[in-house]
Amino acid sequence: MKEENPVFRSLELIESQISEKLTVGNIAGGVYFSKNHYQRLFRETVGNSVMEYVTKRKLTLAGRALLETDAAILDIALDYGYDSRDGFTRSFKGYMGVTPTEYRKYGLAAISQKTMKERPIMKYSKATDEILRELNEFIAKAKETAEAARKCTLPWYKEFWENIAAQTDTYSGKLEAVLERIGGIAERPDEITNRFSILKVIDDTAFALNALVFSAELTAARAKPEDYQAMRPLYERYRELMQMISQKISAITQFFNELSALIFEDMRKTFAGKMEEVVRKARAAADGICGYAYIKSEFMNIADALVAIPIEDITAHRLDDELFKLPILRFAIDADVLRSGGRDKAMFDGVEPFKQSLEDAVGFIQTLPAPEAEEPMVVRVAKVISDIGYQGNILLFFTRGEAEKLGDLLNDEQKAAVDTICHQINHYIHFTQSSADASAFQPIADRICAIKDDMAALADQLGEYGGALKFISLTFGQLHVKVTECIQAFETD
Repeated sequence: MKEENPVFRSLELIESQISEKLTVGNIAGGVYFSKNHYQRLFRETVGNSVMEYVTKRKLTLAGRALLETDAAILDIALDYGYDSRDGFTRSFKGYMGVTPTEYRKYGLAAISQKTMKERPIMKYSKATDEILRELNEFIAKAKETAEAARKCTLPWYKEFWENIAAQTDTYSGKLEAVLERIGGIAERPDEITNRFSILKVIDDTAFALNALVFSAELTAARAKPEDYQAMRPLYERYRELMQMISQKISAITQFFNELSALIFEDMRKTFAGKMEEVVRKARAAADGICGYAYIKSEFMNIADALVAIPIEDITAHRLDDELFKLPILRFAIDADVLRSGGRDKAMFDGVEPFKQSLEDAVGFIQTLPAPEAEEPMVVRVAKVISDIGYQGNILLFFTRGEAEKLGDLLNDEQKAAVDTICHQINHYIHFTQSSADASAFQPIADRICAIKDDMAALADQLGEYGGALKFISLTFGQLHVKVTECIQAFETD
């Protein structure tokens, strides 16, 4: 898009009057357009309606004021055209994912701080805003949950919950660290190639939180009934937090997929344009050469060879092959120019522009994603199976620990039952380590179901001493549900 586009002129107008009561009519009038024509052109260019954009800019700048000033929330609301704090809070939470108070308190990620003046950036910022919104909401929830945990005053459990809170803050900090990287993708689209490392941070945080909640609930299973009831609200908050991040991962992954598709489509179009430029400059270099047929024909051959390759089949390796020829050609050219006494030097002026355009294309193609076939699905299944095995390792560790704590409370038959269960868990873990395709899910589910049932039966035998084993059995039940869902999901895929 060119700067003289009237929509971009109107963005400057909006920015200069952002604290005022703006309407579509007065903005359109400011750039001498009819209201209907301006609205249509604005949506085509920006991707939002005029008033959606205005609202987002007001809330973005209000967010900056929340972080950079001590002004009262009501005053900031009034500064940006809101009549009440409640109305501002509803609008702000809908856009940022958190209330103004939470946003200020936790210093969360700003969304779309800059006025975007390129259509692709506007297009990309929609998805990055959604991702930031999802993470902002979770981080605020995690910090509130940690604060609640620190308020536990039960003897012994106070220190326990303070430790849980500290770990929760650590996980929140890891997510905060990726916010800036996500926010920069709209302005640096090539950063989308790092999306897997960002998703890994989020996924690893969810896994660690899951383990933390399990450990906390296992401790509760050993507590006195009155202590358990007193701590129950905290466990429930942490369960909600765990469920929330699972939902967030699904939403964030979807937004990243949408963003990747947009960016990679544009990158491929850009690459096609770069290849057209390479071919054009190769032919221009050839056209400038007279009397050196062997050199002239080589540049034409390069151009013809690149044109013959479908754009989707061009690789960095293939372009490197052409780039590798240039030093050889350059040496021959320099030798011929010396022999001509320098008089033919000008006819080779097109060589350097061609070389630069080819180097640019090579550099650009290296940022493009590799062609995808079945491999991503294989990798995805293997990762899920690996995670299921890892969860088994955690549960095995706690099962052995609980058996050791029970000690002499177990008779010989019950000790043998524990050993058998541990052997079953070990067997399923080893099975996951040697499996990498979706056919493994059903055997894994069967093994987990048997472990769950055997452990529940042992817990029932132990009565009041079997609370922790009962909880581990329930956790195996949840894992069984997860594996069953995987069977359905991957069959669908």
